[in-house]
Amino acid sequence: MTTAPTLTARSSFAGTAGLLRLAVRRDRVRLSVWIAVVTLMMVYAPNAIKLAYPEEQQRLSRVELLKTPAGTMLGGPMFGRNETDLGVMMANELMLTLIVAISILAISTVIRHTRAEEESGAAELVLSSVVGRHARTFAALALIGAVNAVLAVTMTVAMASTGFAVADTAAMCLGITAVAMVFGAVAAVTAQLWRQARTATGAAMGTLALAALVRGVGDVIDTSGSTLSWFSPIAWAQQMRSFVELRWWPLAMLVALAVTLMLLAAALETRRQYDDGNLPSTGERVNAHRISGPFQLHLTLQRGPTIGWGVGLFLAGLAFGSMTKSLLDAARTNELIARVLDAQGNDGVYTTMTQFLAAATSAYVVSAVLRVYSDEQAGLGEAVLAGATSRWRWLLEAVASAVLGSAVLMLVAGFGNGLGAGVTLGEPATIARLTLAGLGFVPAMAVLAAVAALAVALRRPWIGWLAVTFVIVALYLGALLRLPHWLLQLSPVGQTTIPSHVPLTRLAVMVVTATTLTLIAGWVYRHRDAV
Repeated sequence: MTTAPTLTARSSFAGTAGLLRLAVRRDRVRLSVWIAVVTLMMVYAPNAIKLAYPEEQQRLSRVELLKTPAGTMLGGPMFGRNETDLGVMMANELMLTLIVAISILAISTVIRHTRAEEESGAAELVLSSVVGRHARTFAALALIGAVNAVLAVTMTVAMASTGFAVADTAAMCLGITAVAMVFGAVAAVTAQLWRQARTATGAAMGTLALAALVRGVGDVIDTSGSTLSWFSPIAWAQQMRSFVELRWWPLAMLVALAVTLMLLAAALETRRQYDDGNLPSTGERVNAHRISGPFQLHLTLQRGPTIGWGVGLFLAGLAFGSMTKSLLDAARTNELIARVLDAQGNDGVYTTMTQFLAAATSAYVVSAVLRVYSDEQAGLGEAVLAGATSRWRWLLEAVASAVLGSAVLMLVAGFGNGLGAGVTLGEPATIARLTLAGLGFVPAMAVLAAVAALAVALRRPWIGWLAVTFVIVALYLGALLRLPHWLLQLSPVGQTTIPSHVPLTRLAVMVVTATTLTLIAGWVYRHRDAV
């Protein structure tokens, strides 16, 4: 009587081991780079923090800065004990950043091996063999579980090797990877709800952003964590209180939530048909507006990400702006902060904040242009290029739409920055000034869009992400690492010093550079093979 259900249960996961091996083979380089970078960060970060805050007085200034609402939103809870201890500073400085970074890795990997393969048709080849209904999803989750397990070990060993307590270090690293596992499971759920990979990814990323926002607002209410904080799994990891008052039970909550979400994903997968979602697609309406050309198509495809990025950048700008007064006070006692903020003159605070927002926007710009490459690989661009649209126009208008989107985002981010600074300092004129300053970074965004276009033309998408990484490293770590001045000058974001100074010559050079690179990319893309 029990034989049939047992066979059914087993057949639902048939082929999982083979799919897992295939996924490891496909992602071995990508995942190895992630593991190496994150692990090295655990060795580098303690030395960087020591260099940034060598004296007790400077560490106390940092504590006061991070107790501001904006500091709490961008960092983590402050528990009122050992706040200048290096371990506590590591947990406060790194946990949120690493949670978000590794969660993004988990989300993208799960969607890549589940919904994206169905959308491209690659999953049909897999399902033509003996593969169970849940095998692909389970293999993707197993891959992420393995990556997180490796990260938990390597991060703990790397950080403990610099002198930190093993138990507290392990708790911190396990908390980070457990949250990433939760959001990997969230991606497995969204992959069953929506038919489009972009929608599933956006929903999972939006859930991550919401969790970060809820955690931040909750910790602003109470810097040790309020009731609202506990509605976010990110807070559960931080509430393990590594290096302060270690407790393990929040980790059990994270494991339980991850398992629950995995079971939910399995139940939703059972209910749907192949290449379909549990929720109806809103992009297939009979009365949908007609898209007149490729430029409008690019704008339509970017609409969701632009709205999401806009909300996030506005909130980030608002948080940055509200930190202005605290940063000016901290610069009086911290030489490193003073050197960073004074590099662009008296308005170095505004310039630095706007550059940070522009560095974030660069990721949006590059991802928007690289969508042309992903659509080409998935075969989705063939429907457009089969008509009267040339490959030249398809790529160039992707660049144009990405630059237009960046202008909107920088305008919104500048408004948030100005609003936060203007209210904090009591200077209403700052609002309009910083709003317009955001638009001054559009030429820099155009350069990055052109680099991404060249990456598409050369079939090397990593070039675009390398450019984003360079911009971020040069901006965030340039002064700390004492990078050569000539190297820092290669960053278009670093070259833009608005509102401290309006470098008209540099802006003109950026426009010419962006135009030249875009035309070269268009020529290469037009003359190369389609695949």
